[in-house]
Amino acid sequence: MAVSDQELNTAVAITGRFENAGDPWRGVTGDFDGMGISCGVLQWNIGSASLQPMVKAVGQAVVLREAPTIGADLWKACNAGVATGLAIVRGWQTGTKLKAIPARELASLMGSPEMKAQQTSRIRVVAERADALADSWAKAAGRNARTLRELVWFFDLVTQNGGLKGLTLADVRAFIQTSTPGRADDVVCDWLLSAPAAWWGRLDCIKNAGLWRDKVTPAHLELFALSYLRSGLSNSKARGVVMNRKGALAIGKGWVNSQLFDFSGQI
Repeated sequence: MAVSDQELNTAVAITGRFENAGDPWRGVTGDFDGMGISCGVLQWNIGSASLQPMVKAVGQAVVLREAPTIGADLWKACNAGVATGLAIVRGWQTGTKLKAIPARELASLMGSPEMKAQQTSRIRVVAERADALADSWAKAAGRNARTLRELVWFFDLVTQNGGLKGLTLADVRAFIQTSTPGRADDVVCDWLLSAPAAWWGRLDCIKNAGLWRDKVTPAHLELFALSYLRSGLSNSKARGVVMNRKGALAIGKGWVNSQLFDFSGQI
């Protein structure tokens, strides 16, 4: 089924809150993940070369208008190789935190009408991929249409993780069936509770283990189990934070990036 504008806005608003406390369109972060800078709703960045095409598309005049101090260097960073671009934008930071002027000007650029149009066009592509995955999931479960919750879950998956890496509903149901009857959610919570110190989001994992234990409804169990199985296929350090995000979306509540999110009534 087609993604409506309202559904798209909901997916953007919910998943964008994980990264940006304020307006997700204007959200900017420093080099916390080795990507140099990450900007906008889907955190387009220099390291993966996803931000550069957007900057080029809006044009140098817009960049200089919205970022009069760093604009010339940003334009250079986006027209050079990735290594050069990373070196430039890292010069705007103290450690991994953006200094005040670069942060303000990058936010202004990402929130400009021209850049919001670029973001929207790219978000729509992601939403269509998420919609196709959510529809396939629903049909495998014997339903005619996916839910908004499933769309948002798969939107976050496509944005952050790319895809399912071959996982199917059959894998999920096998996991649930082979767990001690009624204990699939406990298996996940036990796993979170024993999160290694090296995991990103470890403290959130421990909090979520307590928050989610015996709280997963039958209606949400399969998506919750899928969250667990998919997180296990992620980079070892990222497994906890992937589960935190996906579990919060599957259930509607959870700790992510040291903040408790509650999506009751939204998905």
